[in-house]
Amino acid sequence: MHRYLPAVMLSLVVFPTVASAQQIHAGTPEQQRACRPDVVRHCRGVQDDYAIEQCLRANMPSLRPACRHVFEGGR
Repeated sequence: MHRYLPAVMLSLVVFPTVASAQQIHAGTPEQQRACRPDVVRHCRGVQDDYAIEQCLRANMPSLRPACRHVFEGGR
């Protein structure tokens, strides 16, 4: 049992951190609503949250003001 303890401890630390990072990265419900039309317009078919963010950043000049505000640090 003791030889598995480090692996168990690591999973208890890493998995919650990964889950939190994914939730934060996806944005708040308000941020998602602000950018949903731009995701549909510019990033249709992109599934991964990180890829969607990169797609939106690449299309920053064409984003609606509400979505652009999300990327400029607005809430």
